[in-house]
Amino acid sequence: MNKKINLTELYPIIENQLKNGGNASFTVHGTSMQPMLTDRKDTVIIVKSAFPLKKYDIIFYRRENGQFVLHRIIKVKKDGYVCRGDHQTVKEYPVTENMVIGVLSEFTHKGKQRQVDRLSHRFYSFIYVHTAFLRYYARTILGVFR
Repeated sequence: MNKKINLTELYPIIENQLKNGGNASFTVHGTSMQPMLTDRKDTVIIVKSAFPLKKYDIIFYRRENGQFVLHRIIKVKKDGYVCRGDHQTVKEYPVTENMVIGVLSEFTHKGKQRQVDRLSHRFYSFIYVHTAFLRYYARTILGVFR
């Protein structure tokens, strides 16, 4: 049975599961983490956060307006984390520890299970964080020619 359930309804279950050492798995919704995660196709596994978090960690957090977000940490500051989706240029700051629900431990992309603690993933993270604006302007220029 594939029933769609809103994350707001699942949040108490997710929170309890992570608090007791388990994990939470769900299909991503949205395009902010493309191309790493594809909207409505790829799944993620979230585990309890071990603070302090590090640059390039992908965190699952809840904004003050109640919206759930899965974004990458691009900078660690004393009073919070600076986060951004791989497919975005807008930074979100501060994301504080009390907003963080969990951290991405692995994901499935195009049917392949991938770990986020591998060296290849760290290299991918470095490239995507440091080329965000270059990729944005390239997409904008290419869009003009289409």
